[in-house]
Parts: sequence; C-alpha cells; structure tokens
Amino acid sequence: MRQVVFTLMGIAAMGTLASAQGAKAEAGKQLYATQKCATCHQIAGVGGKLASALDGVGAKLTEADIRKWMTAPAQMEAALKTKPKMPMSTYMKSKKLSDADIDALVAYMMSLK
Repeated sequence: MRQVVFTLMGIAAMGTLASAQGAKAEAGKQLYATQKCATCHQIAGVGGKLASALDGVGAKLTEADIRKWMTAPAQMEAALKTKPKMPMSTYMKSKKLSDADIDALVAYMMSLK
C-alpha cells in the first residue's frame, strides 16, 4: 500500500512539474513575441530570415547551449562556421532580460522539438 501511495505522489509531482514547465514555456512564447524575436528568427515558417530558424531547436541544442545563446551570444557566434546576417550579440546588447525572462525563453525553446 505504501508503495502505491509513493508512486501516486511521484506521478502527481511529475504532473505539477510538467504543468510548471508548460506555464514557463507559455511565458517564454509570449516573451518571444514581445521581444520581437521573429524579426530575425522563424518558427514554422513565420518570421524573419536574418538568423537561424528555431524549429526543432529543443532537440538540436542542450538547455545550457540555448541559455548561453541568450546570455553570451558573441561567444556562441564565434563558434559558427557561417555567421548570421544579424548577429544576436548585437541585438541582445539593447535587451535587458531578467533571469526569469531567460528561464522562460529557454523553456519555450526547449519545447520546440
């Protein structure tokens, strides 16, 4: 009986975690729109072509790499063979994103699989 209770508690906790991640990803989707990320990036064919399309980015990059693109874009750009038409490092200089904003955007990018 105890094992059943612990199993149910674990399932409930996973559901709560998934719900929290879903809410964070939704907040990131809203930030993507308000920060005008689609000026340069495309998702599902919608947006600009000045930088890479973000379709499937959550399956291609690690969470740490996505976070680094937002916090140290110049370092990430330096590793690219082909430079984007609009460097993210230039764009991000004018943005003041909070840690919570970064977390939300990373959650959204990770949801794009």
